[in-house]
Amino acid sequence: MMRLTIIGFGNQAKSWAQNLRDSGFPVIIALQPNSLSFEKVKAMGFHTLEIGTPEFFLEKAFALLTPDHTHKTFLETYGSSFSHHSLMIYAHGFSVTESKLDKKFSNLHHVLFAPKAIGAEVRNQFLIKGKLGAVYSLEHVHHNKTEIESWVHDLARAVGINMGPYKTSFERETKADLFSEQALLCSLIPYTADLMFENLIQTGVEPELAYLECWHELKLIMNAMIDKGPSAFFDLISPNALIGSEKGFHRIMNDDFRKNVRSLLDEIESGQFNEELKKASVEDHRKLIRERWSKSKLNQTFIDINRDPHEKT
Repeated sequence: MMRLTIIGFGNQAKSWAQNLRDSGFPVIIALQPNSLSFEKVKAMGFHTLEIGTPEFFLEKAFALLTPDHTHKTFLETYGSSFSHHSLMIYAHGFSVTESKLDKKFSNLHHVLFAPKAIGAEVRNQFLIKGKLGAVYSLEHVHHNKTEIESWVHDLARAVGINMGPYKTSFERETKADLFSEQALLCSLIPYTADLMFENLIQTGVEPELAYLECWHELKLIMNAMIDKGPSAFFDLISPNALIGSEKGFHRIMNDDFRKNVRSLLDEIESGQFNEELKKASVEDHRKLIRERWSKSKLNQTFIDINRDPHEKT
């Protein structure tokens, strides 16, 4: 079986590597010569390679699991040195779609294999034998497609994918990924929870109770939604929750809300978001958002509830 060379050792890369090793799928980790991760990777028992060495370019299948914004520079530096028709696998479609990497580096097969989970959950779902989905695309593979598709399916099973992998395109995965982050996963859910929390404590509800209702219970509710499906979920909930959900649906899901959600998708499709992304400072935004949440009462309650009871305050 052709082994996979994982480039980088962030959260997604670490989870892939551990799952693959546990599944008996051959894997090796490639890092920059000055990387501080070498000792950590070796301590975990993985074989390593230095990026850019002759041995590195002898490999045939690579997963580029560094941040999306680094992919173009990485390939501009090393792309021409890879063997003709080597596989370059991406966990998201963004960099290939945005920078047209398939056109600029046509010596490579560009393959999308995207587990639909953050790195920590890729590992956790593997360990608990939970449900883990993924999508893939071979649209930028032009030779030996049947053989490569079979290998990608083997890779998916070894990573722990048991929902799919389903076929899509780089562009559609990019659109869906950006839209889900902007309209739901990283915006609506956390900020609505924080707003609910603030409203409750303003009316005298204890922070601990408000935290359980607005944040912790999210996971339990989501588990039921995923296990039972959209229709059956509403058969599970109490009469109060059922009637309340209908009231909330009509109050919140109004025309303005629907238009705002759609506008996010329109701006992704038009390329406006990509232009905003080019001008944005990731570190400035991360600092701003970190400061915002560090000051929130919801975050402080999370810290208080999860503090070791033996820890001195």
